[in-house]
Amino acid sequence: MPHDTYCIRFHENEGDAAVPEDEKSQGGAGGTYRLACLRCDVELEPALVYRCPNCSGALEPRYTLRGAARRDHEAPERAYFDFLPLSSPDFLDDGITRRTPCRPAPELGAAIGVPGLWTKDESRQPTGTTKDRLASVVLAVFRQFGVKEFVGSSTGNSSTALARAVRRDPAMRAHFFCGEDFVTNHDVPDHARTSLTVVPGTYVDASAQARRFAAEQSLHLDAGFFNWARREGLKLAYLEALDQMDRTPDVVVQGISSGMGLLAAHKAMREYLLTGALDRMPRFLMVQEESCAPAAKAWREGRRELTAADRIDRPEGLATAILLGDGAPYYPYLYDIASETGGAVVSASRRELVEARTMLRELEGLDVCYAAAATIAAVRNEAAAGRIGEDETVLVNLTGRSRTDAPA
Repeated sequence: MPHDTYCIRFHENEGDAAVPEDEKSQGGAGGTYRLACLRCDVELEPALVYRCPNCSGALEPRYTLRGAARRDHEAPERAYFDFLPLSSPDFLDDGITRRTPCRPAPELGAAIGVPGLWTKDESRQPTGTTKDRLASVVLAVFRQFGVKEFVGSSTGNSSTALARAVRRDPAMRAHFFCGEDFVTNHDVPDHARTSLTVVPGTYVDASAQARRFAAEQSLHLDAGFFNWARREGLKLAYLEALDQMDRTPDVVVQGISSGMGLLAAHKAMREYLLTGALDRMPRFLMVQEESCAPAAKAWREGRRELTAADRIDRPEGLATAILLGDGAPYYPYLYDIASETGGAVVSASRRELVEARTMLRELEGLDVCYAAAATIAAVRNEAAAGRIGEDETVLVNLTGRSRTDAPA
């Protein structure tokens, strides 16, 4: 497919449409958003659909943002309700997520050549990862559209977070699937309303089995990367970080598998640009582990798409949260963001991940997983190569910690 069909189009007039006076404080609420395709810009009325009917591209909610602002509330979803695709805060379940710190990391920054380093520590979330934010908004959107039972798959963190959220709601049920290589990443205890099925093979095999099960049982399938509610939830970590910082970051860094968190970050920046809360777009640095880095390899070679030759059948590495052997459906969106913002897709070696995790723990007291530590490894490499300057502000999203107590 031609590259230009994947272009993420950004419209400067999105925030300028006339809004009735009584809706100005509601932002994304009260029907003031539409779903738009990231490929062809087709717009749809709000519905629980995940792919564009015109080109099969990813969809995203686009809001009427005039008057949208952060509210004074401890719950992140209520604080940023104006930026969510919900018609009422009654669909939210408080307590699934919490605010997390974003602060300068001067000792670590000095050690890796980036004095202006800031860390967003999402390991403080209840299940230890940023995916709690995803779970909160996904279930709220499901409630809004009447979904009470669904099927999903992940490499661990998403299913763990969603399962915890489901267990809090007596009206909700969920069925999760995972590849045998990722079973220890899951914490989905036996429960009357959540189940975990282990599939021989990889995450891709588990996702295929989840699709078949959902079709056979006529259940709603959580579409992973293409579920725009997931990305809207992950976006809140970045809105929160921007409000905690005293400056605009020059570079934003996150470890990626499918990259839905990176798309969420980019959308957060676009929306804050529209509201005037941000004065420029940062560049985005995306990181994979060297042992499973098809997107980084394609980026280095200047390719806009991944092919079957890029597929890794049995991904291996330390950063289990970001080991995805087949990124072909997602890479074009990441390519566009990297190229349009002056960013890049890079990889870090096993040794570099170990060193970065040790530095985070010893210099900043942050005990995170290898997928999160990959951000520091990448920033260290980019600074050494002169691609990140000493005077630049760098925001790294430490997306989670290792889950050592997950049942086998």
